[in-house]
Amino acid sequence: MIVTVTLNAAIDKTLSVPSFRVGRRHRTVDQQTMAGGKGINIARTLKSLGQPVIATGMAGGATGTRIVEALTGESILNDFVRIGEESRTNTSVLDPTTGEQTEINERGPRVSEREIETFRDKLLYLARGAAIVVFAGSLPRGVETDIYATLVRELGRMGLTTIVDTDGDPLNQAVRAEPSVVSPNATEAEELVGHEFNDDQDCAVGVREIVQLGAREAIMTLPDGCMALVMVDGQQRLQRARIAQREPVAPVGSGDAFLAGYVAARYEGASVEECLRLGVACGADSAGRLGAGMVDPREVERLAAEVEIAELEPAAELR
Repeated sequence: MIVTVTLNAAIDKTLSVPSFRVGRRHRTVDQQTMAGGKGINIARTLKSLGQPVIATGMAGGATGTRIVEALTGESILNDFVRIGEESRTNTSVLDPTTGEQTEINERGPRVSEREIETFRDKLLYLARGAAIVVFAGSLPRGVETDIYATLVRELGRMGLTTIVDTDGDPLNQAVRAEPSVVSPNATEAEELVGHEFNDDQDCAVGVREIVQLGAREAIMTLPDGCMALVMVDGQQRLQRARIAQREPVAPVGSGDAFLAGYVAARYEGASVEECLRLGVACGADSAGRLGAGMVDPREVERLAAEVEIAELEPAAELR
């Protein structure tokens, strides 16, 4: 079983608005409303890929009820802790004429210490039947930024594979808790290591620095694929996965689909190359669809054949 954790779950509303301009009145030509938050998006893709997944986290109020009902409607197993305050609603405006996407994300509810402890107990219970636990997304108010780090350490002692996809201080602390994998995008990775990346060489140095901070493996998602420092037969290997870029429809959420594809293949015991290949294919397919985490397994299979993977110079030789 794979468990995905979404502490700041949401209802995500995506609106397609041609020629969007601030301060003007517009009408949508398409729209999508669904349960969201990074962990939920990942669970959605995993479900589409036929993997056993359960989504957990915290949800409250009428919006929290909508989140749970939406997941149940998608046949995604879920077990959320109900909290007192209202879960958030996020709105994304996509301009199909330019490909630009504008996000307005609410900051989320305030969570009590008792609610956090209830969630911790639930997660540790679910983890008994899990092989992989994915922590993804932002934190609601009232949650200490070291929560991912604390849980990674606890689950690590249970022998589980732990994967983290977040940003800011929660990522900074989580990476030092020695998770199995961290998977930031380039901007998040730049913030973590403290410098910008201008080319593939910089990205390669970046993933090495992330591993030096504590993560066992690091995968940096990029617009055309990923840069990964991973373990192969007990040795560090630096790999660059790439796919020809297509015009994206809705790129927000494609990183979640990437990570879901990677996790799905890893759960099946696939090789590192196959894991990265499926991840890149899922991310590419998701970017062409309205709604985070939406993929077509048949299209993913086709795209996976187009992914090119190259092993770069040994990680120890990077400067």
